[in-house]
Amino acid sequence: MQYRKATPEDDDVLVRHYLAIWESYGTPADHFRADAEAVIRQFLEEGRRDRALASFIAFDGEIAAGSASCQLHQIPYPAALKSEHLLQGYVWSLFIDPAYRRQGVSKKLMFMILDHLRDIGCTGIVLHSSEAGEALYRSLGFEIAREMRLKF
Repeated sequence: MQYRKATPEDDDVLVRHYLAIWESYGTPADHFRADAEAVIRQFLEEGRRDRALASFIAFDGEIAAGSASCQLHQIPYPAALKSEHLLQGYVWSLFIDPAYRRQGVSKKLMFMILDHLRDIGCTGIVLHSSEAGEALYRSLGFEIAREMRLKF
């Protein structure tokens, strides 16, 4: 398996993997925007420019076995603390092709994410986990935090 930092030339893979995450949650096809791919591409471009977005890909030959993406977290409240005390990273995508699961690919990609976020000065990392991913994240030291939601 070869691991490397993604470039804009890899955006087709990143888009495909991100949409596959939502599909794996059982998201109905009619819930996706018609321009979903364009929205993701724009997010990648703006994130690279404005939020230290980085993505990493695992390749088995020519096959993209998995990918992970992260960036500086856009906190939804006033940043009253100094960045050295509150510079959060956010992991917004981790996808492993089903044929490559349980082979350590996700852990290696997460180590790359952790290194990147640490290197850019993050003091913590936020992510939202599926049930399937919880054991991986706990093994890396993540803790469950309280969050409340209300749906209409």
